[in-house]
Parts: sequence; C-alpha cells; structure tokens
Amino acid sequence: MATSWKGKIRIADVLAHQSNWRRYIAWQGGRVRSAVFVNIRKVLLCRTIALGVHLYRCPRCFTVKVVPHSCKSVLCTSCGVARTENWCRDLLSEMLDVKYRHLVFTLPWQLRLVIQDNRDVLIPVLFRAVADSILSLTVGTPKPRGRKSRRWRERCRRVPRMTPGFLVVLHTFGSDLKWNVHFHVVITGGGVRLDGRRWVHSPQRYMVPAPLLAMEWKLNVIEGIRAAHRKSPLYCRPLRSDPTRSFDVEKCLGFVRTHHWHIRLGPSLAKADGAVRYACRYSKRPVIAEGRIVKYHHGYVSFLFKDYYKGGAYQCKKLPVLTFIHRLVQHLPQRYVHQVRYYGLFATAVRAKALPQARQLLEQRKRRRLQPLNWESRRKAVGDTKPLSCPQCGTTMIYWSLMFGAAIAMAIILGVKASEPIPPNLYIHARTIHKRSSRVCLKI
Repeated sequence: MATSWKGKIRIADVLAHQSNWRRYIAWQGGRVRSAVFVNIRKVLLCRTIALGVHLYRCPRCFTVKVVPHSCKSVLCTSCGVARTENWCRDLLSEMLDVKYRHLVFTLPWQLRLVIQDNRDVLIPVLFRAVADSILSLTVGTPKPRGRKSRRWRERCRRVPRMTPGFLVVLHTFGSDLKWNVHFHVVITGGGVRLDGRRWVHSPQRYMVPAPLLAMEWKLNVIEGIRAAHRKSPLYCRPLRSDPTRSFDVEKCLGFVRTHHWHIRLGPSLAKADGAVRYACRYSKRPVIAEGRIVKYHHGYVSFLFKDYYKGGAYQCKKLPVLTFIHRLVQHLPQRYVHQVRYYGLFATAVRAKALPQARQLLEQRKRRRLQPLNWESRRKAVGDTKPLSCPQCGTTMIYWSLMFGAAIAMAIILGVKASEPIPPNLYIHARTIHKRSSRVCLKI
C-alpha cells in the first residue's frame, strides 16, 4: 500500500495502514479504554464479509446484488450519518411547535484534564449541573445557590415559575480535535406554569438573566466536582513541571471560582429543527468528516479545521499519525453512556404525560412520526434512483437471503477478500453462489 494518499482518505485505512492501530496501543502502554477497542474493531470490519450481507435477487434473470452490513460505530462517518438522520427525525416529531433558544455552556480550560481523566464520574455531574442551573431559575427547584439568584427569584414577579422542556447535548471537541468539553442546550421559549393551567411565553430577551445563569452554572459545577472528590478521590495526573507532585483539585476549584464563566445565549428560533440538527450533529457521528482529511504522507495526517481566532477561516493542521489517532479516540464516549439527555417537559419519566398537556394548552397536534430511513431510502436520497434495479434486465430485485457465517467461507462464495470492504456494486449470478456454497459446505 502506498505511503502517501490524497483525495478520499478513510479513517479505517489510516488505522489499518502499517499497523498504526497496534502501534498506538503499544505507544499508550496498553492503557486504552474498552469503548475505544469496541469502536475501532467495528470500524475496521465495516462493510467487510465478517459483518454479514443481505442478498437481493432478480426474479427474472436470477442476478444477485450483495449489500454489506455497516458497523454502526460512532467513529464511522458513513454509518454515523444514517444514525444521526434517523435519530433527528424521531426527536423532531416529539418537539413542541414553539420558539426555542440555543444555549452553550462552557468550562474553564483548567478543568478539562480533570474531566478527561475522570469522565465516568464527572460527566454525569456536569449534566446534572446544567439541568439544575436552568431548573433553579425557572421552576425554583432545586433552590438557586447564588445569593443574587435567590433574590431575583423571590422578587421577580413578571416571570412566573414554569417548567420548560430542554435537551442537553455533550460535545467534547473543537474543530482542531482538541479536548474541549462544552454543552449545547436546546430549550423551549417558555414553559407550563406550575399549576398546569397555562403556557407561559418567555420574554424576548430570555426567561432568566444570563449573568445569573452563568453564576448558577459555575456554582453547581464546582460543588458537584468537590462532592465527587470528597466521596472518592479523583485521579490527578502528575505535573509536567514537577512529576513528583500531582494536580490539586481543591486548589483548582478555588482558582476558577474567582473567574467569570461564559454562557452563550443564542437568538430566538422559530423552530427547533436547525438547533437540534446543529447540536446533535456529532453526538452520533465521528468528530471529523473524512472530507476534511486532505493528506496522509509518511506517517503524518493533514486535515482542515476552522480557526475561530481568525474569523472562522479554514486552516490546515499536520499531526503525526499516532497523535491524530489519539485525538480521535479520546472523544469516543464510554459504553452505555448517553451523550444526549432530556429534562423538564422532555424528561423521559414525565414525557408521556407532560407533552400532551403542553400541546393541549398550546392547541397543537403531535407531529406525524416519519419512518426511519432504510438502506434503499438512503441510496435514493444520495441520487441513486433505482438502487435495487437489476443491471441485466431492469427488473426490481427482491430480498432473497441473509448471509452470515465464517468469513473465509463467505469470501470464497462471493469472490471477495475477507479483510477488505465489499465493493458497493457487487453482482453475482445465483447459480454461481450455489456452486461455490456447495464447495465450502455452506447452505444459502
């Protein structure tokens, strides 16, 4: 295989070339998370014979089309697009037809390494901190931590207590693939009053003051991390300047408490579609699109990223391949950990009852749930008008069989290599498949 690639460069090819993935494991001393192993294995097997295939047969001339199975990994670009689209379609069918706001909760850079080293413990703490910051100023439960917030909540009569609906999406990366934890929130512009009799629309500027929301966010994060550290001491990596000393969590929390934390309040949105698609674009997709990888040359990977310090202009970054792999896999979520969580009216425990009540107050009907896109629908969406049309006679092919089994035997039957992805348009005659299957004793 060539050592210099340009054009279309797949992440799986970079991982497999010259045993880069095995070299990365050795470089890390074997200290790699189990979630990383699971996702990398899926990506390397994506659309190969090991994951099985669907067979579609022409009823007239018996030509068979081979459709390989995808890996469904978060790290796979092609599989992530389908998962994201189906998930967005399901989510948008549940959303209320009201105005929305897009909020971004950021963290000081001093806390990033602590969160990265203790993500199992601290990611749930941060999700809870986002939810409590919003609910304390809208619902009043839990009580606000800040003194100014409590005074505002007690004296403000123009904004009644209400229950909004919002979803929180975790992002751990910037455009240059560095570790940068922040949260995107899509929240309704108002909520159901606590007595359940009326829908309260939020003011034009927003339902709560931004400085108070930022203060609540800061206090909830600091108290949450401190409580987790006291319950079970967090892992603290050695300092680069003095390896004999470790990072002091309490000292860091005291330092960041004296600084202002930033929260971005986006403009009012007529619908949630754009904000949901933007916030959740990378929750089920890889952190980098393969189109941004421009070159792989002599052990270095070059990719494009948006430099927001220069007005969002695209810049090119060149990294050693092992560093590039490390930046990719550090953003893979832990197994069975949700990247998107729902609160208020959208909370899973109350959604079945709260959303119909809100629609009744707003005099709205529930959106029609769209059917998830299958393989044929996705092929039509990208311009393939007849994905199951027989190339010999033009007849529409029908489902014939699901092929699963030993990779070597299936590779012999289909005439492909067991370790390489199956070509996108592979056609075989049914008679040939039966002859080869009898040879390897595999029944179709």
